[in-house]
Amino acid sequence: MTVPSFLFQGMSGVQIDHLATNIIVQYQPEVLKGGKAFDVHRFVDTKLEDLTGVIPVYSNELPPEIYGLTDSANKQVIFQEDLATDESSLNFFRSTQAHETGHCFLHVPQLQQRSRTQVFRQAKGEDGIHLYRKDDIPIYRNPEWQAWRFAGALLMPENPLRMILRDGASLGEIAETFGVNLPFLKTRLKALKILN
Repeated sequence: MTVPSFLFQGMSGVQIDHLATNIIVQYQPEVLKGGKAFDVHRFVDTKLEDLTGVIPVYSNELPPEIYGLTDSANKQVIFQEDLATDESSLNFFRSTQAHETGHCFLHVPQLQQRSRTQVFRQAKGEDGIHLYRKDDIPIYRNPEWQAWRFAGALLMPENPLRMILRDGASLGEIAETFGVNLPFLKTRLKALKILN
């Protein structure tokens, strides 16, 4: 078995959720009262650079299968501009922005501290999202798992999610409330052990 020369700091789902919740508390606390989606687009455009040093860029220069890319060497997070302007893909774009924001908070500082560079990218294939995954990396150290967990917590914070469920909302209504796609909602519910 090959061991990677660099491993990201291990983090539990609870730790990642806590970080995302702290961001919500500080910048959009009304989201935690329920019934309102986190405005990730506004957050990325107005706060991300100040908080992480990573500049958001919208470009059509990315390959068509790449929707978001975090470049720690150039301190940029690049989003596919066509995706950003496609109203029919708004929820997917929100999840892409939240995922790349996770890389900016969780991984760029670690890479910069160790003078390393790595590019994170999200691509969607025929059968859904392809994650960077190495069999020899424990899941809690996997940067893609961490970034997706962060995205789920940022867009679907646990307490408001549980409140809406208790109120009897359907999964479709919940996905609409949080501005996410149904598969992403189901993944979040499974991560929180609410859904099998």
